[in-house]
Amino acid sequence: MEDPKTKDVETLLGDPKKAIVAMAIPIAIAMIAQSANNLIDAVWVVRLGSDAMAAVGVVFPLFFIIIGICNGIGIGAASAITKRVGQDNKIDADNATTHALVLMIIASLILTPIMLLILRPLLMVMGGADIIDECYDYAMPLCAGMFVFMISSVMSSVLRAEGAAKRSMVALIIPALINMAIAPIFIYDDLLGFGFGWGLTGAAIAILISSAIGMFMTFYWYFAKKDTFLKFRFKGFKHDPVITKDILRVGLPAAMEMMILSLVSIVMNLILIQAAGTDAVAVYSSDWRLIQMLMIPIMGISAAVVPVCAAAYGAKRFDKIREAYLYSLKISISFMILLSIITAIFAPQMLTVFTYDESTAHLKGDMLDFLRISCIFMPFMAFGIVSASLFQSMGMGVRSLISTVFRNALMLPICYLLIDHGLKAIWWGVAFAEIAGPLLVGIWGLLTVRFLIRQYNNVVGTRSV
Repeated sequence: MEDPKTKDVETLLGDPKKAIVAMAIPIAIAMIAQSANNLIDAVWVVRLGSDAMAAVGVVFPLFFIIIGICNGIGIGAASAITKRVGQDNKIDADNATTHALVLMIIASLILTPIMLLILRPLLMVMGGADIIDECYDYAMPLCAGMFVFMISSVMSSVLRAEGAAKRSMVALIIPALINMAIAPIFIYDDLLGFGFGWGLTGAAIAILISSAIGMFMTFYWYFAKKDTFLKFRFKGFKHDPVITKDILRVGLPAAMEMMILSLVSIVMNLILIQAAGTDAVAVYSSDWRLIQMLMIPIMGISAAVVPVCAAAYGAKRFDKIREAYLYSLKISISFMILLSIITAIFAPQMLTVFTYDESTAHLKGDMLDFLRISCIFMPFMAFGIVSASLFQSMGMGVRSLISTVFRNALMLPICYLLIDHGLKAIWWGVAFAEIAGPLLVGIWGLLTVRFLIRQYNNVVGTRSV
């Protein structure tokens, strides 16, 4: 390669267990900061009342679609770039890096005006008819700022693709801390004695401003400081259909996965509204914020699986893929068992952040039911999430998409059939789907790894294990 390998790249290409830990810890720390940021945002919103909480719940799937498109292309980029790093092909790795940013810019220019055009009717369809003004106030700035979210996402993915997970962590943590500090100023005009008093619109604007700061940080590293392994080379740039295909082969299915997750959330909101009104949406969306925070160990580990296994796949080291995958499953399940036990014990205390105000105190009973039931299914989710990342790392985007569709679509008909049996029955329906779906996907992942190892043994001329 024309440039010497950085320490991050050497770690990425070295021992897979060490690489998973080295990547997963900073990613998880960044996710903790982001989740804490989301949680604190929700705490600020509580003071605006249950309608504001429900509006955030209605808008969340739409925002998740935006983030899903960003993360999808980012995952595709990371897979394509890291595979070339594993092949020791620096020129093509840089070319794939440039392609990823160009694709994201094009996507943002196309999607932003479309989202703004259809936003209000879309929110109505998503279940926000009774609180449409609140939903629109929160969603409009987020959609208008899609460019910031999309560019920030691809830059973070490029950092992870070269193993620079610590820098990626910094680029996510600092914006999260800034948002925590400035959100109340934009939301209220009386909480701290001063402020803009823009309510939900202010909450969204604070998210946008803080995300832009993270984006400019990554620009500084790549375009001003220039001390990264990968480079953006726009001079003489020519479109390479092979690289674009590699990115989109994983990126489009990954983006569709996020969109499907959002669609599932939208349909779930409609089911919950039919079962118990908008309060049920507030319960579900608020509890799910806590669940997502508890899922951070799995998400951090699965995010590390993509570059680590992609590099091994590029180098045709299928034994490393197996080692990384099985190790990731082991530590993910162990973490989630421990966190589930802690959550079951301290659930009432954890829910205080959502029920401290009189306007939302009546939600605590239903929230407690769902959170404790979720402790049963959370360890099983590791099988599905880690296996999906395994598929993405090897360019098997369609497999990852199928696994996500199966895991999540299974929940909807079960919950719909339970509408007349109350919210607690619906929570048990969610639990059943979140256990059965990931287990089957995990079996598929294990079979895929077994097939790869057979290929590896055939190549090296050893017996099958």
